[in-house]
Amino acid sequence: MKRTILFAAIAGLLVSCVRDIDVKEGQTEQGKDEVINQFDFSTVQDVNLSVDYSAFNAPAPVLFSVYSENPFTGSEESMTLRSDISPIFEAYTGKDGKFNDAVKLPAYAKQLYVVTGNFFVTDNLITVDVKNGTASAVAQNYAAQAANRAPRRAGEATQSLDNLYQLSYEVNVSTGDKTDNQIYKEWNTPLGTWDSESGHPNYLMDKATADSRLLFTEEETQGLYETVTNALSANQACNPEYLSPADLVLVKDSEVALSFLGSTTCWNNTLGYYYYTEDNKPTSPMDINVIMLFPNTQDGHWSRSWMSEPNFYGNIALDRGDVVQLMYYPNIASGSTEGATKTFPKGTRIGFLLKSNGWGMQKTTEDGKKYFNSYNGGKNRKEMKLARQYNVWCASTDGLSYCNTEGLDQVDNPLNNPEGLSRTAKFAYESPEGKEYAIVGFEDACNDTDYDDVIIALKPADVFQELPKIEEKKASTTGVYAFEDLWPSQGDYDLNDALVEATHEKVFSVKSGSTLKYKILKETFYLTTYQNYVELKSGLAVTLNTKKNPSSIKMKKVDPESKDTTEVVFIKDGNTYLLTNDITGELGTTYILELVYKTGIEPSNIASIQPFIYRTEGEGRWEVHIPFEAPTSKMITGYFGTLDDKSVPAEGKYYVRNSNYPFAFYLEGVSIDTFKETLLLRKNESVKISDLYPSFLPWVKSNGEEHADWYLHPSR
Repeated sequence: MKRTILFAAIAGLLVSCVRDIDVKEGQTEQGKDEVINQFDFSTVQDVNLSVDYSAFNAPAPVLFSVYSENPFTGSEESMTLRSDISPIFEAYTGKDGKFNDAVKLPAYAKQLYVVTGNFFVTDNLITVDVKNGTASAVAQNYAAQAANRAPRRAGEATQSLDNLYQLSYEVNVSTGDKTDNQIYKEWNTPLGTWDSESGHPNYLMDKATADSRLLFTEEETQGLYETVTNALSANQACNPEYLSPADLVLVKDSEVALSFLGSTTCWNNTLGYYYYTEDNKPTSPMDINVIMLFPNTQDGHWSRSWMSEPNFYGNIALDRGDVVQLMYYPNIASGSTEGATKTFPKGTRIGFLLKSNGWGMQKTTEDGKKYFNSYNGGKNRKEMKLARQYNVWCASTDGLSYCNTEGLDQVDNPLNNPEGLSRTAKFAYESPEGKEYAIVGFEDACNDTDYDDVIIALKPADVFQELPKIEEKKASTTGVYAFEDLWPSQGDYDLNDALVEATHEKVFSVKSGSTLKYKILKETFYLTTYQNYVELKSGLAVTLNTKKNPSSIKMKKVDPESKDTTEVVFIKDGNTYLLTNDITGELGTTYILELVYKTGIEPSNIASIQPFIYRTEGEGRWEVHIPFEAPTSKMITGYFGTLDDKSVPAEGKYYVRNSNYPFAFYLEGVSIDTFKETLLLRKNESVKISDLYPSFLPWVKSNGEEHADWYLHPSR
């Protein structure tokens, strides 16, 4: 009894010294009214989420992201992922392209936007509602319907460039007619002929008789596609590291075979290759001698539901996995094939040139109007500018691309390229045996940087200069903890005495095999402290809950001044880590717990954390947790039931009161930036949170059923 009275006296003293307390709200005379607010102030909802991409038969698990609002800007033909919002959940499907699990999402997320940039999935955005704790997103494969509607046609064999649209000349941006402005030399066609109707090459390698060293095995193909899906994501900017390598450089004499991995564009592009050595590097587009590879790169896998015109997907030329053996013509500069050989000399640099819509204007209608493959972009849609379709060449060598943006505004052409920089991404697939294969991704316009419009891979292994390796995929979620530091006394209800941004990052690994699935190799928890202006000294701690024992746990912190990450040793009490005993003294510091799993863990076995603020008192601790969360074993339980606290430990009820204001809570699905103009402002110290957020009390009084997004909208 004496101890309880002492705690109450101390708390009362703190109240009188530190704050001008509002005694009208939430305070009851001790012992007279023990009713508690049963609302847990949770901003999290449990959702049975189902995502189904099985219609695409992707050869590897599909990474998808879930947003609470539309994350795209731009038109449907040219969507760009916004950088100002983050996913509220990310995961991989199984090998079958399906995901079905109970997940935790922000309670405000009533409509979900399910997004993937996966190379095989063309239904990039699915919108679904959360109803009765369930949400189901099923992707539609319109590409299959389009391909069936317009199968590859067969015509006469040709080597003529007449039925390709201006591979070397600009077109008039108003009429589409050829101009006199020649950008590149006329292309060479020594590899062979192609189908005049579809552009299907007649010189593809016969896989039944070809040298196996030049063909990818099924397992290698699986690895190539896994690498592509980890490196490139539709509508998202490509990692700059993959854009930096120069052209592919042979480190030994070698034959070279090129495998077509696929296309994700509606355009019918044309692809060629060229080669040079360091001492005769081309300096302008007219310096290169382009050899035809694929007159038409369309494989029919790109689609949108609005593409209902019967010939939109006409002229499908290629199948994924088609292979061409490159030939070395030492006298190609003079147009001669004399001395042709399959072996390229060591030191040769191989480059590529993609002509946007080179196979894109193949017909003339009865009234004499030229037929553009994607001229209108579908029925009743805005006409696409000719300059963007036909005056763009994408080279793999810096200085050799060309993009005439005449007549285009910033919306049509946000990525003007006056210096002709490379429009390819280059990176490596590394097999389980350590062999390295080159992959090249192309952009076919001047309007985005995802580099997945046309993708190729080259063999043999280990014949090219080393290329960047692909990092494992990362996914993260973020929320903010807010604490009042006067518990168990009444506070001022500003909920800003200690603000902690908490981020949970997961590193995925997707591996080939008969039981293909993803695992989590590493989890990292980042906790960064923010605070308004207070005088009490409180520490920050976190309880780490693991379902599987990590191989190692590294403790680190980032100093707010130097931004350097250093390894540290936090005081450890069981599974609780005392990150700092003085938040104010280390304000802005980021505390890190890094969990490494050598063999990986299943997603259902991820860890969780319980941050809280504390003060050490003798052998015990004063602790403040979010409502209903149990304290640690070091908690001085005599505080419970004193002053404004109505905890009932025997019933598992902790940190509760009979007020509409909590002592602490967790705000899911936001970063600290959300509160820069509210909780973090000095002038709002001691201002009730309900005054800053008018929807706060209606949310509480509805037990969270209404206004679940209250903390996103301070104005309403």
